[in-house]
Amino acid sequence: MAEYIGIKGSTIQTIAGDPPAPIEGQVWYNSTSTVLKGSGKFISSGAWASGGNMNTGRTALASFGTQTAGMAAAGYQTPTPKDEAETYNGTAWTEVANVTSARRLAHGAGTTTAGIIFGGLATPTATVLGKTETWNGSSWTEVADLTNARKNPASAQQGTTTAALAFSGDNVGVKDFTESWNGTSWTEVGDLNTAREHAAGSGTQPAALCFGGGPGGTPYIASTETWNGSSWTEVGDLNTARPYLSAAGSNTAALAIGGGAYPPIIANTESWNGTSWTEVAALGTATADGGGCGTQTAGLAFGGAPGNQVVTQEWTVGQTTKTFTAT
Repeated sequence: MAEYIGIKGSTIQTIAGDPPAPIEGQVWYNSTSTVLKGSGKFISSGAWASGGNMNTGRTALASFGTQTAGMAAAGYQTPTPKDEAETYNGTAWTEVANVTSARRLAHGAGTTTAGIIFGGLATPTATVLGKTETWNGSSWTEVADLTNARKNPASAQQGTTTAALAFSGDNVGVKDFTESWNGTSWTEVGDLNTAREHAAGSGTQPAALCFGGGPGGTPYIASTETWNGSSWTEVGDLNTARPYLSAAGSNTAALAIGGGAYPPIIANTESWNGTSWTEVAALGTATADGGGCGTQTAGLAFGGAPGNQVVTQEWTVGQTTKTFTAT
């Protein structure tokens, strides 16, 4: 069994009180209160705060990136599909080059210097799209289409422009399709166990998570599935089944953000630890069908319904001290 000194490079100190500036992961014995304590980022202490408003309020947008370098692309501002794209720097949004095809219900992956979006719906013609576009930090370029055109395919948001994953969606019925992008073309790989649309996704091409959504109506889906690079496995369900939710994080440390049908729209946030979901602090403003990106400890939520929201909300988990108790 690993010892603490081997992991952290120090012994567990005995202190008459608490250290003045504990570092993350530090553990000590408080001899005054006779308890063992530790300092770290505990998801249960996370909270949402307001960030800078978007320039163009919208729903059904593609999103990816981090809390301090996020992307919002395309989307819908009733009754018009949008081609606008903007990036977030942790404080404010800046308009950048438009996508080549206005659309809503597309999804994406990557960073603000190398991203990808795919799928969606062109309105008012209601054409379901397979179009894929890559972003190089200054402009969008149309590349090879999805093998199966669909609206609202979920994505592994931490994927890249050379390794992305698209799964679920709708085109004359909900789909269980999964497709893998290699930088040049899409290839159909192992299907989801549960077909769905309006789901959320996190992680990477070889290690993804899919959760929530709906079958094209009710009842809504709580099912969560993990992807290992070749197949999907059902794991622990969401506490609140819902469609139109957004996501942040990896396949072992994710956030399920907001969502719900229109109405009701909910503010619930759930945290995934690789095994199960736990309810944590709710959004300040309940939103659905908006964007999400970042990590489990530094997430971002923006846009969405009701209306065409411009609101941006930042999720932060600060370092705190906890007392360890025997059970």
